[in-house]
Amino acid sequence: MIRPERPKTNTSFLAKFVKIFGLLMTTLYIVLGVYLIFTDEQSSGLNIPSKFRYILGGVLILYGIFRFIRVYQTSSQKDRRRYEE
Repeated sequence: MIRPERPKTNTSFLAKFVKIFGLLMTTLYIVLGVYLIFTDEQSSGLNIPSKFRYILGGVLILYGIFRFIRVYQTSSQKDRRRYEE
């Protein structure tokens, strides 16, 4: 039996806020990681050794990518569940 299409319900304000906040934090992690990798000690004003900055920058970039994947998966699962209802 074919189900009639239901109009999509509006997502709540809180769900939209959480999604936007997750994307904003993802962007912040990646930008901070790139900043740590590509700036030198004198111009950044940070007293962090360069090896540690590279490691921390790489970890922040990887964590930002991980967070983006999680936000995307969570968002797409909610959209699929909403469509199936």
